[in-house]
Amino acid sequence: MQHRSFVPTATSVSATSERKNPFRAAAVFLVLLCLLLLAAIITLAVLSEFSQFSLVIAIIYCPNQSCQMINHEPLTCWSPAMAAVQLQEDNTNLTKEKKKLQTSFSNLTEERNQLQTSYNNLTEERNQLQTSYNNLTEERNQLQTKKLQLQAEIKGLEEFSSSCYFISSESKNWDESRQDCLRRGADLVIINSREEQVRHGLGEFRWQLKKLTWIGLTDSETEGIWKWVDGTPLTTSYWGPGEPNSDGGKNEDCGEIRFHDRRNRWNDESCGSSNFWICEKPSDP
Repeated sequence: MQHRSFVPTATSVSATSERKNPFRAAAVFLVLLCLLLLAAIITLAVLSEFSQFSLVIAIIYCPNQSCQMINHEPLTCWSPAMAAVQLQEDNTNLTKEKKKLQTSFSNLTEERNQLQTSYNNLTEERNQLQTSYNNLTEERNQLQTKKLQLQAEIKGLEEFSSSCYFISSESKNWDESRQDCLRRGADLVIINSREEQVRHGLGEFRWQLKKLTWIGLTDSETEGIWKWVDGTPLTTSYWGPGEPNSDGGKNEDCGEIRFHDRRNRWNDESCGSSNFWICEKPSDP
């Protein structure tokens, strides 16, 4: 057997060195890192000791005083008297500010109350005006209604001599007809002259009087004794032929005018019959 001796060559030595160098670099890096950490720890310890030392120095050189370190600024020493003065000043400033705020609040409250009062007054005034408006509107409507009623009544009025006359547009019995006249401040017509008699019968009013019409003549108190509604006895009459006759024994106690006779047109008729009527009212002087 043949033994060969191994002699390291330059190439093998170089490869081995390259494999060892990375470990060596890592070790060096770790050592440097440890040194940096150690330096940082020492620095922090020194600073902490310095702060405590400064506080001790302040306490030594500021007896009976309060020492403060604010935001790492230089140490400020306050005596109790100075601290009390500062607190009193702060309290005074806060009190003044509070009073200002309270005054502003009071002013705003008073202004709010004044505005509320003004609003309430305006609301009440608005309501009063609305009530007045409603009352005036209602009064106007009532006046318009009365106006229409008066216009309707005026259509049936005609003035003759010293009297005004109203001719109805509906029919009622004698008593109801008279009550209507009385409500108008008038009474059933009283015919005192031939002129008045003819005027009523010839249709010289604005309407044509061609209907049976009640007049203010009756013998209801005493049969056969005819009187006008004002109590005066009948002296001048314009009865039709054969009238009054209480036709067929009927109780005909009320006077009416017939349209078909131009002059002597009166007739006695039962007071319960339904006729139109004529009201008469003296003209105002």
